Amino acid sequence: MVRPCRQTLLLTLFALLVLSLCGFTTTTTDPRKAEVVTTDVAHFWQAFDTAAKAPEAKRVEIFRKEYFARASQGLKDFDKQRRVTPKSLAEYTQKHRTEYARLRPYINQVMDQKPVIQAAFRKLATLYPGIKLPTHVYFVVGQQHGAGMNSPNGIILAADVLATPPGTPYDYARTTPAFVPFGAVHETIHFNQAYQPGDNSTLLQYVITEGTADFITSLVLQQPDVRQMTDRWKYGCPHEQTLYARFLKEKDGTETKPWLYDHHPDPGWPPDMGYWLGYRIAQTYYHQAADKHAALTALLDVTDFQTLLDESGYPAKAPKCAPEKPLR
Repeated sequence: MVRPCRQTLLLTLFALLVLSLCGFTTTTTDPRKAEVVTTDVAHFWQAFDTAAKAPEAKRVEIFRKEYFARASQGLKDFDKQRRVTPKSLAEYTQKHRTEYARLRPYINQVMDQKPVIQAAFRKLATLYPGIKLPTHVYFVVGQQHGAGMNSPNGIILAADVLATPPGTPYDYARTTPAFVPFGAVHETIHFNQAYQPGDNSTLLQYVITEGTADFITSLVLQQPDVRQMTDRWKYGCPHEQTLYARFLKEKDGTETKPWLYDHHPDPGWPPDMGYWLGYRIAQTYYHQAADKHAALTALLDVTDFQTLLDESGYPAKAPKCAPEKPLR
C-alpha cells in the first residue's frame, strides 16, 4: 500500500534533513534482496573529472552522457523531484568545483557505509522477522540541496549533503557519513509504522512516532556520535522530569515546536528533544514487556498513543537513562 506523502524534518535523512517522503512501495522481507546502489556516485565522478578537462561548451553533454544517461531509477526519481538537469548540474559543479573536490573523500566515506547498512538490515530482519525493507537504497550526487527523499522505488540519499568534513563548524542541518546508516534504518522503521503523522496529528503522536523510529533503530545500530543526538542525551537525562511535566501539558495539541523540527528552540534546549522523549517512552515500554517481539509489534502498530504511554509506565518505570546497546 502506498502511504500518504508527508513533509517532515528527519533526524536524519533524516531531523537533520528535509526529505520529501512518499512511502517506498517496492519492499522485501529478505535482507539479501535489499540492495545498496552506489553506481551513480562513481558515474558522477567520471563526469566531473572528464568535464574538468573539456571546453565549457561540451560539459553539459558530458554530464548527460556519463551521469544522466547511466542513471539508476533512484537518480531518475531524485532528478525529477529536485529538478536537476545535465545543464543545471554541469553549471553548478563548475561554479563549485573546489567544494566538490574538498568533499570528495568524505563522499567516498558515505559510500563506505554500504556494508554497515546491509548489516543493519540483516540485524533488523533477525530482530523482527517479516519487517519490510526497501529493495533499494540509492546514493546519488546532486547540487548540495536536499539530503534525499523516499520514492516508490526506495530510499534516495544525496551523498554530497551527508559528507560534512571533520572540523566543520556545527550546523544542525549537516551531518557526517557515520550518521547515514542510522538515518536509513530510521526511515525504514517509519515505513513499517501503522500510523503516519499529518497536519492534524498531536504532539503525542509525533513524539512517539519519531522516538520509536529512533529507538528501534538503536536496537540494531549504535547511535552515531553526532551532536544532533549526543546533545539530547546530555540535556535530557538531568532534565527528564521537567521535560515530561511540560510535555504532559502540551501533548494533546498540534504544535510541534519547540519539541520537534525546530533548529533553535525557544527554551534553549538542543533541537528535537521530542525525538529523545519519544525514544525514552518507547524504550520504557520495550523494557517493561516480557514478550519483546509483541512489544515491537505494539510500537509499530500503535494508533492509540495515550494508551501506549500509560502502559509504558514512563517515566516512573524508565530504565537507566542511556542509549541502547545494539543487537550483536
